[in-house]
Amino acid sequence: MPDGLSYGASCSNYWYNNNVNTTLMGFDTKLASKRISAGIFNGFAYDTKSGGAMVVDLKMSHNYDKNAFVGQNLRIRNNLADGSISTQFRYSPCTVNIPVADNTSVYLNPHAVAKYSYTSKKWDTGAGAFLGVSHKFKNDLSLSLEGQRYNIQDFDNNKGNWGVNVIVSKSL
Repeated sequence: MPDGLSYGASCSNYWYNNNVNTTLMGFDTKLASKRISAGIFNGFAYDTKSGGAMVVDLKMSHNYDKNAFVGQNLRIRNNLADGSISTQFRYSPCTVNIPVADNTSVYLNPHAVAKYSYTSKKWDTGAGAFLGVSHKFKNDLSLSLEGQRYNIQDFDNNKGNWGVNVIVSKSL
């Protein structure tokens, strides 16, 4: 395997306060140097509102500092579902990841989002943030728990737009 190339699998579950639950499972491949990475994720999502969809993510990140405490990232997510196809761009200009114990860190990720629906031919934009804690176990398994707030740009109309996420990932 070339230096800097890694593979992984993950399963995520997202609970939203509007009673929608989404499960996302898939595999990723990432090429990384000390401060820059690029990768692709292929998976399947199922949510209790929309049903199933194929998901293809392109991910890129750049750490501003050599310890990877502060950085930026871009995720381009393509959802391919029966009757609904979309591409979402999520840019995080200033992510923060602070170690708090051995193999445990706390992170904050404010972001801007633009999503294009090929079905309706419309753009939807917003801003949000998620705050979480992640722990890496010795067997290359990671567990993350995070809270996420959506559409903070229009707080009065979106007071209850939030969710809780649990993410389990394994390096292969």
